[in-house]
Amino acid sequence: MTVSKLLEGLRVKKTQGPMDTAIKGIAYDSRLVEDGFLFVAVRGFSVDGHDYIKDAVSRGAVAVVAEDAVEITKAGQIPVQDRTAFIQVSESREALALISAAFYKHPSRRLSLTGITGTNGKTTTSFIVKSIINAGGDNAGLLGTINYMIGERTENARNTTPESLDLQRYLNEMVYNGIKYAVLEVSSHALSLKRIKGCSFKVAAFTNFSQDHLDFHGTMEEYFRAKRRLFDYLGPEGVVVLNRDDPMIRPLAHELNCNVITCGIEKGATLRAENIAEQSAQRTGRGPAVPSGLSFDVRTSKNRFRVESGFIGLFNVYNILVSIGIAHALGYSEDVIQRGVRDAGAVEGRFESIDEGQDFLCIVDYAHTEDALKKLIQTARRLTKGKVITVFGCGGDRDRTKRPLMGAVASGLSDTVVVTSDNPRSEGPADIIKDIVQGIKKKNYMLRTEREDAIMEAVSIAGEGDTVLVAGKGHEDYQEMGGARHHFSDKEVLRKAIREKRKSDGFKGR
Repeated sequence: MTVSKLLEGLRVKKTQGPMDTAIKGIAYDSRLVEDGFLFVAVRGFSVDGHDYIKDAVSRGAVAVVAEDAVEITKAGQIPVQDRTAFIQVSESREALALISAAFYKHPSRRLSLTGITGTNGKTTTSFIVKSIINAGGDNAGLLGTINYMIGERTENARNTTPESLDLQRYLNEMVYNGIKYAVLEVSSHALSLKRIKGCSFKVAAFTNFSQDHLDFHGTMEEYFRAKRRLFDYLGPEGVVVLNRDDPMIRPLAHELNCNVITCGIEKGATLRAENIAEQSAQRTGRGPAVPSGLSFDVRTSKNRFRVESGFIGLFNVYNILVSIGIAHALGYSEDVIQRGVRDAGAVEGRFESIDEGQDFLCIVDYAHTEDALKKLIQTARRLTKGKVITVFGCGGDRDRTKRPLMGAVASGLSDTVVVTSDNPRSEGPADIIKDIVQGIKKKNYMLRTEREDAIMEAVSIAGEGDTVLVAGKGHEDYQEMGGARHHFSDKEVLRKAIREKRKSDGFKGR
């Protein structure tokens, strides 16, 4: 595909050099440029791609897209060759997304693409949707927080939503492998940074909305506007699925000019959950009996049907409902939906039980917002006869305003709180902990700067019938400190702590 063909539809300010050159590939990292590539200079948060234009050209870039005309024409700075084309645009990120979509021949138009946004619940909802699609005899790719699944190939996720070039490449790979459906978790960052520009969604869903990422968005209003942008990418005859019980989301049902399916427990929803019940209980080691799942009736405008799931908690009723709304929009029958919901397996790091034969419950969960932590502890409280012991911290270089809020909800709902580090990044763990403690009003907390020490402490004080919650990291197997990632797994540390406690207590187990 030629340079001029890739530029169709872009807001181009200026061009120089040959526009009829065939492009063999695209890169936004100069180190990945090969001969015949087009390089897009993107301004990042710590690195500016414009500083690497010279490197890209020296590696064989035959076209450069940039925002800064001065940088690409400065005499002596760039080894301009006759074969090099320079294109100045208003926004490099937008250009990267549109060029990538064109280069891969718009793969989203050849897929039934579902986008799921929301503060919490995106991952669980996406896994349930994939399970329903599989139950219908179809295959679905999935790109989200935990991993990227493309047919038989799975790789660990780097971002909830991949950068636009990578996203289009993954979607194209799905098309190449005969996959017809794709499920995409869409973060507010991805929407603000236009990573999904050039995508066309058949279904777009909004799970819930609460405070997060204010370090990036500044205000809740801007955060909500970012989430809402997902619906700008809805394709012809596309369908929107909304959690009607969320007061911030509810008005969208009347504001959006498209087909809308609403979900909820309250009256007025298109799909409504009724007669919610927990399924038969199981015992974890010698510990408390834990429900093995939940079931409820789904009332539609025409009839009702019952679904059963291995997921636990009222918050998962909403995740299941949104998944069912998506499945309805995709045209799946109620019997397929029932099978898909029933067959959806546990999601790693989402209310995941760690069982080493102990007489108390240990749960690992990704909850890292005030709302998610509140729902997690409330669910644990309902299941626990003894004490609820919560271990959590907050990420560094992220929304500082949520730290005291999370401290308040953890202390208010738990019997004991162990405040610790999460991913401190460039901040000092002690400074983050100090912010958290400002919100705590009760004297039911202790501080352990090292996360492993915090988990070990929580397990050491747990007794029969108690629940230990380790929140914030879920599936992650690393900690980010001082600009580097170090291996760290809440699950591994929990298992170690439980085994040591059993050994010291002289408990032989089952």
